[in-house]
Amino acid sequence: MRSVLVKDVLRVLIITGQTGPWATQLVRAVEADRDASVVGQVSHGQAVDHVGRDRPDIVGLDMSGLSSSSQAAGLVREILALAPVPILVMVPSGQRRDTSMAAVVAGAVDVMTYPAKWDVAVEAELRKRLHALGHLSQRRRDRLRRPVIRELRPAVAGGRPHRVDGVVGLAASTGGPPALARVLSGLGGLNRPVVVVQHLQSGFVDGFLGWMRRESALPVDLAVDGAQLRPGVVLVAPPGLHAIVRRGHRLSLLDEPVTLHRPSADVLFHSMADCGCEGGIGVILTGMGDDGASGLLALRRIGGTTIAQDEESSAVYGMPKAAHDNGGAARVLPLSDIAAAVLRAADAPVPA
Repeated sequence: MRSVLVKDVLRVLIITGQTGPWATQLVRAVEADRDASVVGQVSHGQAVDHVGRDRPDIVGLDMSGLSSSSQAAGLVREILALAPVPILVMVPSGQRRDTSMAAVVAGAVDVMTYPAKWDVAVEAELRKRLHALGHLSQRRRDRLRRPVIRELRPAVAGGRPHRVDGVVGLAASTGGPPALARVLSGLGGLNRPVVVVQHLQSGFVDGFLGWMRRESALPVDLAVDGAQLRPGVVLVAPPGLHAIVRRGHRLSLLDEPVTLHRPSADVLFHSMADCGCEGGIGVILTGMGDDGASGLLALRRIGGTTIAQDEESSAVYGMPKAAHDNGGAARVLPLSDIAAAVLRAADAPVPA
């Protein structure tokens, strides 16, 4: 086991049920980045002790060897009770997804599926995700020294038109499931169709839908091509297909255009703008990258309501920041205020 004293190096604790060449390869994949170092490689049973002792910036939790949802969720909760450290769940490609989804529900921030054989692309993806979570870890430490930021950007010139119709689009990526659950739980009484884009691997759809259905104040279904957009019903775009709003309140599911993410928040928001959805409401929640920023700007330009989650409440302030920086987000709000803002924009009653 190694310890690192170099300032500003990302300290990663690897928790794994595997030993031998695979574990060695995992450690090498992390340390191939000069800005990251493995402070420990420990078993699931040793995890809590080492989190307390090594104080890592990030925990990489390999799910191999965790056979039950309760075991996975319990381990995540124990780690977070000791330190608010971002946890990246690493899932073998052949493992059932309900176990890893339980870890996310318990507080893990991101999930990455890995194949039996590591290659350069997998290693690059791992380092990319670790770096994104590394920024989160630093911000959580800084949070103790600064107040919550609440910012309101100027609205579209001429003011917001009266909202009598339109689709609500919610988009998220890394850290998105708990954020979406929080927003959906506060949308009781909303009389608008809701379309959700969450960057999610196909094996996690059932677990994600089950979670949203438990938390949401509105019915939640998986979208199908040609579905009618119904007021007060949430449709979740399936992995691998874009969700495109059509005139007449229909939803198309297409595999074009080819983009980094399918479904894409940009494609959803651009479709809302293209079909003249000036009463539309677009919301970008936590996530890595910039998906959704240009589409949100297009929606704002036709008079739609556009909202981004603020930095303090975001697990990863990538997508919301991009929407803030390019002017797409008219409002930047804490997660706790977003559901109420959507209800107000839709002229729906807001609970006291």
